[in-house]
Amino acid sequence: MNCRRTPAFALIPLPLKSAFPVWWSPNQGTNGWSAPRRWPMEDGLLDANALASGDLNGDRRTDLLLLAEGHVYLLAQTTNGTLAEPEKIPYSGTVKAVQVLDIDGDGREDLLLVNWDSPNPFRFRLQNEAGQLGPEIHFSLPPIRSYWPDDLDGDHKTEVVTIAQKSGRAQVSAFKRKAAEPLSGAFKEGQFQVLPLARTTKARRGMVWADIDGDGLPELLVAEPDSGQLTVYFQRPDGSLGAPKTFPTLTGISDIAVADWDGDGRAEIFLLSTDERQVGVTQLDRNGRIAFPKILPTEGRPLALAVGALQPNARPSLAMILDKDERRELQIRTADGKITSQKLNENFKSNPTSFAFHDLNQDGLNDLIVLTPYEKIKVLLQLRERSFAEEDIAPPGGSAEQPWMSAADVDGDGKPELLLAQKNFLRAVVWQVETNGVDGKATSSFRVKEQINGAGSNSRIVAAVALPNGTNRIASLFLLDAERKWLTLSERDAAGVWQVVRNLPLPVSDFSSLQAVALGATHLNSVAFMSLHSVAWMAFTGEVWEFAELDGYETPIKDGYLNDVVSGDLNNDGRRDLVFLETAKNYLDIVTFETPHQLVPASRWQVFEERTFRGRRSDLPEPREALIADVTGDGKNDLVVLVHDRILVYPQE
Repeated sequence: MNCRRTPAFALIPLPLKSAFPVWWSPNQGTNGWSAPRRWPMEDGLLDANALASGDLNGDRRTDLLLLAEGHVYLLAQTTNGTLAEPEKIPYSGTVKAVQVLDIDGDGREDLLLVNWDSPNPFRFRLQNEAGQLGPEIHFSLPPIRSYWPDDLDGDHKTEVVTIAQKSGRAQVSAFKRKAAEPLSGAFKEGQFQVLPLARTTKARRGMVWADIDGDGLPELLVAEPDSGQLTVYFQRPDGSLGAPKTFPTLTGISDIAVADWDGDGRAEIFLLSTDERQVGVTQLDRNGRIAFPKILPTEGRPLALAVGALQPNARPSLAMILDKDERRELQIRTADGKITSQKLNENFKSNPTSFAFHDLNQDGLNDLIVLTPYEKIKVLLQLRERSFAEEDIAPPGGSAEQPWMSAADVDGDGKPELLLAQKNFLRAVVWQVETNGVDGKATSSFRVKEQINGAGSNSRIVAAVALPNGTNRIASLFLLDAERKWLTLSERDAAGVWQVVRNLPLPVSDFSSLQAVALGATHLNSVAFMSLHSVAWMAFTGEVWEFAELDGYETPIKDGYLNDVVSGDLNNDGRRDLVFLETAKNYLDIVTFETPHQLVPASRWQVFEERTFRGRRSDLPEPREALIADVTGDGKNDLVVLVHDRILVYPQE
């Protein structure tokens, strides 16, 4: 297992107190072992499926992996045959088993993550030529009771044998690429990909897709609020993301905004730290480095920020809401140092969760929208003299616990409306002022121009984004339905009514916002999903992966119950055979995998007839484990079976 090609072993003893030790002891080329090295890992899993080995970084050295809560520990092997300090590879959701094998036959080992209790039990992360793991690709499948991955046909790609939970039917499947299916108009149902992020203890973290290097392709910027770092994933020309690069920054970054503030052609990065109560600005320099942000002095504690142009063709301005002397204040800054401030209503006490530029009254001047949980929407309506009229307006349908907003031109008039959600639908609203006929007093409110419903009455829309669909005059809308775990595509029909076109099931759905992005293209062609611990995206073009069934098998044993399966060459013909463990009648059921991809029954026999060798009833399925390996030293694989308290060996003749 080490670069000296001498054996080594790793084991996970039971934890002592709070330490979770992994022991590593390489053979020194003699009859003895070196002194073991020990790594405490408090959250490692005590499971046979938690430990794996393989070359996961492309250096042709075998590494060690340990599955833990929320991440996989990678102990990479160094040039001198020892193991480096553990690195954390995060994953989304729940994982119960980890394996390292070549999924796609490119000669590089990939990471397979399994949760057999999930409707999407398999996911993989492919290793690229740089030794970097790509995003998670998830696969749906009916519930399974067991699985076994291996290269069964010698094509250097992984096949997976599964046994269905309900029917007990076995099938062999393979991961294959295919063209994406048509979705609607120019859209195709592209690949959904998940990028797990390092976990944070904070309730919020700044995150945005934006072009910071000027190549026309947006990068992914993610704050690491606990460690005071900014992680940047630079986009490659093919739309994939490069290896993450980290830069020092403020701690507790909750908001990130990007814009070319000074008009020099290079975007500035604005960062708000709730921990340090400061706002800083930085940018990517010509050497590919992002310097520690320059602090923008403020008299007060910054609560929210947004960047945008106040007038058409104007340079972006930085807008901030400050807590100053126990009162909220709006501050507008420009790159030339000009600052304008405006005190806000003294009753404005809560902390906003969303702050954005939007031309609410469609007069060509951007206004500012402030969202606060359980409160009315605060509208700062821009006046001609660059001041703002402050209004608090009740949202249609009432206030919300987690308010959010988006914008889209829903009627094709060239002016985007504000999108607000209320449970299972969106309402596209604009500003209106009406005069009361009794006292002649003007009142402001939202006028609903369109309502876009979700897939059903129990839908819960938590985000929405518009994406152009080919030459359609009105962009399509994608709604994130948290209750049904769908991405709903809605489009305006010929009669001008918004209709649900398709519902796309999502293997991961705990996202809180959507953003339209360009991946591998100069135009918007993808939807990005963002949450506290993961990012995902779906490009509506290209190819997708599928988990394709190659063949199926049902045991001829009457009332048989296939409980598990292993593979190996049992007849020395260079091909893998399958051994199914049948536990209702206690059989071993041998099946061969023939060309092109066919499961063919070979032989079977009953391991024992009595309930146990000692006449006692066992609560465990028997036979319960099997292994195919050469244990007799004749160069031929043997079949080793664990039954009750005995190990049975069937030597190959």
